[in-house]
Amino acid sequence: MQRKYGMLLVMPLSRRPLRVLHTADVHLESDGYGDARQQAAHQARGRRVFQRIVDRALHDDVDLVLIAGDLFDHNRVSDEAVDFVRAELARLRQPVVILPGNHDALSTNAVYDRHDLAAAASHVRVIRRVNGEAIELPELDVVVWGRAMEEHEPGFQPLAHIPGRDERRWHLAMAHGFFYEARQRPDRSSPIFADEIRDTGWDYVALGHQHVQTDVSQGGVVACYAGAPVADWGGSDPVGSVLRIDLSTADGIRVEPRPL
Repeated sequence: MQRKYGMLLVMPLSRRPLRVLHTADVHLESDGYGDARQQAAHQARGRRVFQRIVDRALHDDVDLVLIAGDLFDHNRVSDEAVDFVRAELARLRQPVVILPGNHDALSTNAVYDRHDLAAAASHVRVIRRVNGEAIELPELDVVVWGRAMEEHEPGFQPLAHIPGRDERRWHLAMAHGFFYEARQRPDRSSPIFADEIRDTGWDYVALGHQHVQTDVSQGGVVACYAGAPVADWGGSDPVGSVLRIDLSTADGIRVEPRPL
């Protein structure tokens, strides 16, 4: 799915290049797969996949990691599972921004309420504001925006309230929900409409919820679903991919799947 998108000439040449790893729908600690032995094997595969995501971020020397929802499969995950994630994220030094999805939403007793992933790891940020939150990373000339999900329902619009942009920084949005080509009354929860993506005017929209990598770019806005980072949950050694986004005022925006 490698794509290259031209940038507007009005963009300032002083903006530094940016390399981003975009993933979503890791679904760690899923407990819906057979008996206890099968569940344990499935959870172990999920952890290996997450380790490979971190390995890929390190290998590709990315500047920023975006996890666009459903890092965890549910809010009942064990303390030990959260400790595993903390240890893996501690291997990174570049900023990591996590958006809650429909499986790990900020509902009652949410995993992100019970555990502060940023504790002792200042490079990790979790988007928590339901009306939208902008995380500014001046060292990268970038701002990351997302809207935290409390409930996965048709009235929740992941891109609602997104602010305007300026031309001094890269602008990356995160959203977790179902994509619609045209405006309609949504029959699915957390709708993301094509015209919403187009009208952001932002550089890149990192999407989660759909498990197949899909380019849904609109107008001059590059937008992609990273897909679930596994090719086959049933295999003993699943191989999947994440997306690497290279942004440059000279070369435009390049989206490339990277194997795990």
